[in-house]
Amino acid sequence: MAKMIADSWVAAESKNVSRAAKFYQKLGLKPTRRMGRHYVEFKVPGGTVLGLYSMGRKRVPKPKGGWGIMLRVKQIEKRMAELKRKGIRCGRITSPGGDSKMSWITDPDGNRCVLLQF
Repeated sequence: MAKMIADSWVAAESKNVSRAAKFYQKLGLKPTRRMGRHYVEFKVPGGTVLGLYSMGRKRVPKPKGGWGIMLRVKQIEKRMAELKRKGIRCGRITSPGGDSKMSWITDPDGNRCVLLQF
């Protein structure tokens, strides 16, 4: 799996990304990436990247809980097929907007791992 992962970070879903971003800016973090008004990233001291995202009004099935381990991949369809062959249950691939695609898997404890291609 490590060969297929290009990057990783943590992310939290937000009902209002702009409002949440202002909160984290008050903590001294500066946005390092924006994707429209539905996504913003911050580099946190120590090397962690924090992403805040909103699915807008889309109804996307997902595991409960707002936090997830984010894994940026290339060729998400190929990666998901590989995981399914290994017996890992995978969510359907959706598009939160633009050219991005995403899907969810969960670890044995129910922790969400989001595979995202953009």
